[in-house]
Amino acid sequence: MKRIEVAAAVICEDDKIFATQQGYGEWKDWWEFPGGKIEAGETPEEALQREICEELSTEISVDCTLSNKGSSV
Repeated sequence: MKRIEVAAAVICEDDKIFATQQGYGEWKDWWEFPGGKIEAGETPEEALQREICEELSTEISVDCTLSNKGSSV
């Protein structure tokens, strides 16, 4: 089985949580947390910063992280 490592951002402000809506493909119109695949040599934090910049033209800082490394679903 192929394993792909990804990172997703849960962006909160007060009682609001930010999510994006898929615009294409099998999951069109479904909601998701922004993020994506971690590329070779990237940390999860760097992947999030790159993905948010690419997807939303926005710069972010990563304040804290959670990891589920090594788990499979």
